Amino acid sequence: MRRAIASELRVELKLRRNSKHPWIYLKMCRPASHPPGSLVEVVDKDGAFVGRGIYNRKSQIAIRLLTENPNQPLDEAFFGKALDRAIGFRRRKLDLERITDAYRVVNAEGDGLSGLVVDRFASFVVVQLFSAGWFRLLRWLLPALEECFPDSTVLVKADDLVEEREGFHVQDFTAARLGDSRLRTIVHEGGLAFHVDLRHGHKTGFFCDQRENRLRVRDLARGLHVLDCFSYTGGFALNAAKGGAASVTAVDLDEKAIALARENAEANRLRVDFRHQDAFDALREARAAGRTYDLVILDPPKFAAGRTEIDAGLRRYRDVNELACGVVRDGGTLVTCSCSGAVSETRFREAVEAGAARASATLALVDSAGAAADHPLRPEFPEGRYLKVLTYVVRRGVTSHSPSRARSAP
Repeated sequence: MRRAIASELRVELKLRRNSKHPWIYLKMCRPASHPPGSLVEVVDKDGAFVGRGIYNRKSQIAIRLLTENPNQPLDEAFFGKALDRAIGFRRRKLDLERITDAYRVVNAEGDGLSGLVVDRFASFVVVQLFSAGWFRLLRWLLPALEECFPDSTVLVKADDLVEEREGFHVQDFTAARLGDSRLRTIVHEGGLAFHVDLRHGHKTGFFCDQRENRLRVRDLARGLHVLDCFSYTGGFALNAAKGGAASVTAVDLDEKAIALARENAEANRLRVDFRHQDAFDALREARAAGRTYDLVILDPPKFAAGRTEIDAGLRRYRDVNELACGVVRDGGTLVTCSCSGAVSETRFREAVEAGAARASATLALVDSAGAAADHPLRPEFPEGRYLKVLTYVVRRGVTSHSPSRARSAP
């Protein structure tokens, strides 16, 4: 990596900069021919310094700003300090390695490194790229991570859609050399062990962001009959069983995830009824059969991947929550999640509550949570609060609700 950016690598904006948001869209930039993923200096229409970051003329997110300090070059010292700060926050401030060996090491914009996600899973470190710039920076990043985690194997991955949009392709020779059988590990969280499939698992393999919410479900579940929809590898389901649930039923359409979830239940000596089934269908069947549950958990995949999918995504959130409210007993609890960054918490709540109304149920909100503490947020980047976890008490035949009702509910 060069110590500083060459003066010719510059991008000019069509207007003055009046936002602290770390993304600058292509329509706001004057045309530039720099290769995708170039490190650039950004100036406004009057030539005033805006910041430095990653540029990609092939992406709608044309610039990912990394610094607004005119005296800070994007060099090894900058990136090394940012990485050390991110790791130190998890190790020293949060003391995560005392309680788990699965946590988020770098949370993109939340750590000032837009386009980069890094997770640790036991003896593996998994890098997920969202920017061509980080693909170009791998020659620095991989040795840096190996130095910080000397006993770990570092893997690199990216979603197909991101690769197509950003114009790069990850070929992880380490993963190819190890093969599927050696790309599995076991992580520990809250006294439970989870098998993680690093090759075929969703995202980086395990959802560290739900750590604290899984423990909340454990506290809620004692003595209850629980239904966990979109259960993936059993994170919520196993915590409910660990918390002393009377019964736990878990549903997911991903056959490999269900197989891994069964392994997890066996490894932890917990009883969970895992079912390979579409969650919408399972909820419809339960409602038709008159089955109800004390606690229903919804943690679906991203229903709205971007702004153009928001309306369709909101309809799916409304529909699945309508179905869920139809199988929660009167006075029972609904824990419902959205991981769609494009959908605000306000709009998500509206969709959930519209679904409840269609199910002739009334909701009392008792908790609103987000991602675990190793997923820090920047206030100027609302998309960073992608995970919304709402906990409601569900009432039937009630036309209004008050905080006192919510507090007294079981």
